[in-house]
Amino acid sequence: MMNARLMTALLLVKAWLDPKLRDERGSVSTEQAVVTSAIVLLAVIVVAAISAYAQGKIALLG
Repeated sequence: MMNARLMTALLLVKAWLDPKLRDERGSVSTEQAVVTSAIVLLAVIVVAAISAYAQGKIALLG
């Protein structure tokens, strides 16, 4: 069951990325939005990790 879902997801991603089947209109702005979202998500994860580490060290101090 899990293997079928994974295969379905992979086929959908392949079909979405296949240049022969996709319409190129708006692809640059969509790509920029996806990259920007990924960068923001990465920044949020890094800040949360640093904050958690600092809070842990502060808790150890008393």
